Amino acid sequence: MNELAKIGKSPYQVLMREVSDTIQDLAMAYGERIAIESCHSFLTRVQSAENKELMTTVFRIFAIDAVIRDLGFYLLNGAINQTAAKALVETQKKLVKQAATNITVLLDSLNVAKDALYTPLSADYVDYYSRPNFGEAYVAKL
Repeated sequence: MNELAKIGKSPYQVLMREVSDTIQDLAMAYGERIAIESCHSFLTRVQSAENKELMTTVFRIFAIDAVIRDLGFYLLNGAINQTAAKALVETQKKLVKQAATNITVLLDSLNVAKDALYTPLSADYVDYYSRPNFGEAYVAKL
């Protein structure tokens, strides 16, 4: 930053035009680190083995998603090779399918009230599609 100031760039230009992306990336990485550390801490306090396994799956999906979001950067800089990148994507797909099969347990473990779920389709899609749903816009408030 000092080099940019020396060549005549104002503090605004340096912070908002030159290093803003770097600062935001650093803040995102720090926030994700804190979130992952909190997830690990949370898992040490979970008593139910079923809930612990499910939440571990959810937290792994979150962590993998953070890496996949910037996968191009990691590949270009040699931090991850192509084989590992493909394995990471496949692992995430597997974990998402695993979490999806346990969605009811997940919602129960998070104490999500059933009436808080907006999508009636998620409960019983056969029943939902057996009658007209009017494009699901009948509840929308414009």
